[in-house]
Amino acid sequence: MLIHPSDMKQLFFLIILLCCSLTACSSQPDVTGKWYGKMETQGMNLRIIFDIRKSGDVYTGVMVSPDQSSQEIPFSTITYENNNLSIEITAINFSYKGTLNKEGRIEGTFSQMNQSFELNLSREEIVAVKRPQEPIPPFPYRTEEVSFRNHSAGVQLAGTLTMPRSFDNYTAVVLVSGSGPQNRDEEIMGHKPFLVLADYLTQQGIAVLRYDDRGVGQSQGNYEIATMEDFASDAGSAIEYLKTRKEINKEKIGIIGHSEGGAIAFMLAAEDKTAFIVSLAGPGINGPELLKIQRQALFEASGIPKEYIDQFNDYMTQAQQIAVAAKNVHQLRQEITNLFSGTPMQKQIEPAIQQLASPEIVSFLKYDPEKYFKNIKCPVLALNGMRDLQVPSGENLSAILSGIKANGNKEVETKPYFNLNHLFQTAVTGLPNEYGSIDETFNQEPLEDIAKWINGLK
Repeated sequence: MLIHPSDMKQLFFLIILLCCSLTACSSQPDVTGKWYGKMETQGMNLRIIFDIRKSGDVYTGVMVSPDQSSQEIPFSTITYENNNLSIEITAINFSYKGTLNKEGRIEGTFSQMNQSFELNLSREEIVAVKRPQEPIPPFPYRTEEVSFRNHSAGVQLAGTLTMPRSFDNYTAVVLVSGSGPQNRDEEIMGHKPFLVLADYLTQQGIAVLRYDDRGVGQSQGNYEIATMEDFASDAGSAIEYLKTRKEINKEKIGIIGHSEGGAIAFMLAAEDKTAFIVSLAGPGINGPELLKIQRQALFEASGIPKEYIDQFNDYMTQAQQIAVAAKNVHQLRQEITNLFSGTPMQKQIEPAIQQLASPEIVSFLKYDPEKYFKNIKCPVLALNGMRDLQVPSGENLSAILSGIKANGNKEVETKPYFNLNHLFQTAVTGLPNEYGSIDETFNQEPLEDIAKWINGLK
């Protein structure tokens, strides 16, 4: 999708399927349990975990790519015969074939999008890269595990509330994550941006509520059928929950939204449901146009020829129009198949269908920030990295500034950061394959700017 690397479903592993299984021979060495490996793809070194399970003679299992997400992706099929392991996850065109050797390791290759790479597995867990900014308890503030209810959706959401120790009547913020199912720390590529952000802001005297998206972690609900409007409803419920807390100043509760979360912030601000908003790489232009610019920026930075970029954008623009107009998934599948069949996009049929069948994606394709900007009266701070290739800073910051100021709101500030990427890390290329290799989780300058701006509000 847009915005968060975990939501770029054509590049990363973020699609869940129902798992099924096949029978395997019981006379072989036991293959159940967790297997760990590291694969190199698109310039990234990603840890991979296969958790293989067995009930009777039937194997099932899940894959996790912890450097991208804690989400479990069920196998579509798995066979294990004569020490040979075969796994498929069809919707993301992922397959693995390996052989268990005498040393107890599985040597094999994974394939995706017609490319194959080595992936060897062992029982030895691969330790995650340490992130120097990640806070370690004990913390110099109060931390409370909380839950609150979105009554209109009938969903119970869970999160963490951090509050300073020194006084009450706090200014407070709700952190709203980008697209794709995210936990309360917005964990991605081994980084926890929301944990770092919450830690810093709380130490600056600001209470912070961060929560698991619906259907993620300890939150109830089904992420896969939710729209942007549903996520806005969840964030609104978080604000209402904070209003029930005696420690919080009910007149000073705002939203900090990252990427698609920035769009959620605009939506709620237009309804006068938040005292202020901070947009972190939030979209200031409509969904289809942003996705086109995003593809252009990512492909160009990856060295893909202009002719292919233009062709790809043309087909995807048509596919997106189909997705918005389609009455059901069957119609979507049929029309995209007809559009892509016999063209260079033939192999993109299934990934495109899986992506565009998402209610979240369809709602984003309908997203037009101008209709929200004209009603936003609260203070707004919009920040972007100039190396952001997912929500490019120039087009989006200028649209936010002009769009909101046009309604007479003079409390709008924007700031670009020269060398920061979509996650607000100091970057070289800005490509998503850099995210995990950068030690920094969240650059200090925007952290300081956010805290200073919020604490300076009247």
